[in-house]
Amino acid sequence: MNVNIKGASASGQQRIRLTDSRRRQLSYIGIGEEDLALMHDQQALFRSITNEVVDELYERLLQEPELAAIIQKHSTLDRLKETQRWYFQSLTDGLIDEPFIARRIHIGGIHSRIGLTTNWYLGTYMLYLDLATRRIKQAEPANWTAIVLALTKMFNFDSQLVLEAYEEGEKGKIQQLADEKEHMLVRINSAVQELTTMIAELNDSSRSMSETALHTADLQRSSNEHVQELHRQVHDIGELGSTMKEVSDQTHLIGLNASIEAARAGDEGRGFAVVANEIRKLAANSKQSLDVIQSKLGSIYKSLAQVENGSKQTLQLAVGQAASSQELSAFIQMIDKVAQELEQLQTQQSK
Repeated sequence: MNVNIKGASASGQQRIRLTDSRRRQLSYIGIGEEDLALMHDQQALFRSITNEVVDELYERLLQEPELAAIIQKHSTLDRLKETQRWYFQSLTDGLIDEPFIARRIHIGGIHSRIGLTTNWYLGTYMLYLDLATRRIKQAEPANWTAIVLALTKMFNFDSQLVLEAYEEGEKGKIQQLADEKEHMLVRINSAVQELTTMIAELNDSSRSMSETALHTADLQRSSNEHVQELHRQVHDIGELGSTMKEVSDQTHLIGLNASIEAARAGDEGRGFAVVANEIRKLAANSKQSLDVIQSKLGSIYKSLAQVENGSKQTLQLAVGQAASSQELSAFIQMIDKVAQELEQLQTQQSK
């Protein structure tokens, strides 16, 4: 609700058109209708000194590197001077209403966003007042104190509005940080939940893989031992074949000797010659069979050697897989620990 402060200027114009809270704020500062009427009467004076005050103001501001950097980054000197000339002369409009306040708060918000700190902003009001006071005193030596007092009240009110804008800006930043923190906590919580699920699945898979790898390694180790045992048995068979070949050679030699002796005996040795000839045939057949056996055993040796080599490689892979599974299990446990710490952090941050 807009409430007009009772009391008007000599012309009868109501110059303060504000809500109750703003009216109390002005009353506390001491700004009344008569102050606004007095400032309105000084429009010509303010127009005459505006350029000098604004030029000297920016001359002083540009001597501060921090302020000069902000000016160069966010605007131009000509634009800022034009805005400042408008502001200085608006102090003599003789009216304070809601649009008046809204413009001040808007300007204060802009200065807050560009990084102009309150110490520089409020300090500029004092510099402004000093520059204006010297020129007002020269132009109105008889009435300068009343004008400067009214101007001081206006600057004071504007500085309060600026602080409101800064406070709103800070609240907005704090709320933004709070929202970002809340969003981060939600994302952390979601990530922790997903990570926990993945850890559980990985843990089961890792355990199953580890058990399978260990079982595979055991089976492969047992198969390798069987292959080695078979290799030894084939070797024994080979040695037995060598012995049998020696026997066959001896039998053939005996048969040959018997045939020679039978031939010497003539007709009396004919029957013995038949037996000796059969012995030689048997020895020859045995030798051929043993040669085939030796050839087969040679092929078996080669095959066994290849199987044994493959078995050894498979065993090494199985052992390596088992070791990798154990490392994976340890890594999963580490991730699980990190997930628990993240969950604890998320719980602490949400308090």
